[in-house]
Amino acid sequence: MEKTHLSSSVELKSELNTDVARTALPRLNGRPVSDLVWLQTSFIGDMILTTAAMAAARDAWPDVRQSVITTATGVAIFHDLHFIDRTFLFAKRKGAFWGPIRVIRATSGAVRAWRRRLPAGSNPVVLQVHKSVRSSIVSRMTGLPVVTYREASQIPFFGMNFKSLMLTPVDRVMPFHESARIAMLLEPLGLCREKILAARPQLTRSVEMAAGPEGAISQASQALPLELPGPLRRIAIAPGSVWGTKRWIPERFARLGLELLAKVPGARIVLMGSPDEVELCAAIARKISNPSRVENLCGKILLKDLPQAFAGFELVITNDSSPVHFAGAVNVATVVIFGATIPQFGFAPLAQHSRVVQSGPLACRPCSDHGPQVCPKEHFRCMKDISVDQVLAACIDLLNPLFQGYPERSEGSRRLKLR
Repeated sequence: MEKTHLSSSVELKSELNTDVARTALPRLNGRPVSDLVWLQTSFIGDMILTTAAMAAARDAWPDVRQSVITTATGVAIFHDLHFIDRTFLFAKRKGAFWGPIRVIRATSGAVRAWRRRLPAGSNPVVLQVHKSVRSSIVSRMTGLPVVTYREASQIPFFGMNFKSLMLTPVDRVMPFHESARIAMLLEPLGLCREKILAARPQLTRSVEMAAGPEGAISQASQALPLELPGPLRRIAIAPGSVWGTKRWIPERFARLGLELLAKVPGARIVLMGSPDEVELCAAIARKISNPSRVENLCGKILLKDLPQAFAGFELVITNDSSPVHFAGAVNVATVVIFGATIPQFGFAPLAQHSRVVQSGPLACRPCSDHGPQVCPKEHFRCMKDISVDQVLAACIDLLNPLFQGYPERSEGSRRLKLR
């Protein structure tokens, strides 16, 4: 695809499709909508979950162009997804006051310039997913109608046009999964609740669709060694998280790896994580101490290649962090360990076959939306109370069908045993 730069803050994925059909377009406040501009500058997991709504919008309205304002990390995730036509780079900057202000002005200005290039009669709408003050200012400065959550619309500067046609507030329905809460931004445009609740994250890239499954093998997939004889069971362990109280005990991850290698024929442990988690994964690999059956790929796979890497695993074991959502987007069996947070926050695994492992009831749990860096009570029982045997049991429960065949379990088929 041809690429053009509108400015230093914008990446144009493809030239505009000027033949926008005027049938079957969504409508906002009675006006047809030709373009959806998503604003998502949050964490990687949130970006992955946003793809559920993006894919649902493309399925419902194939002729509507979709763009996304996002960070450099987001560009790596969203670029070349088959339902995204354009990415706008929002380069977050910390520190001095004027740095972020310049970024906000440049990004919103680039969006306004893009709007002027749209075909006559186009009506773009901003869908603001991230609820921060900075995101609210960016969406307001684009000069476009905005659909966002009610709490974001109540930010004083942003809410000036609350009663006008420029702002449409949406309730953030807490019992819903986060992917459905994001897709709720499409309800004012006419997407039905049934499709909102059915939406699932997707990370299929345009190049993969064109090449087909055989031609879509990435360098990440090729990096996974194949020297073991017999059926190879790649089991991913992702022990990290940005938040300290979301991390299960590293020594227990290592013991879990040893148990899986002992009990699962052909098992190979693959350690996954961000560049910030390289030493954590290296320490776990050393404790497992079986180089021929442990591969540490932490920090070695490009972000854009992670979906295909995750698709090569039989099982993913992770904390409440972005690997949950990578696994869900490619529908790989997942075991998720919850500590300071709980699945009811809306971030439970979405893979068809998944298990949640968590401690028993604790008066202090959950202690925050994200989980603090250290336990406020200093006992960290939400993670320390979770044993290796608990997690191992969940893993074996998901791995057993691999030896018996999904979805039916035949009589007399081989079963893995805990002991």
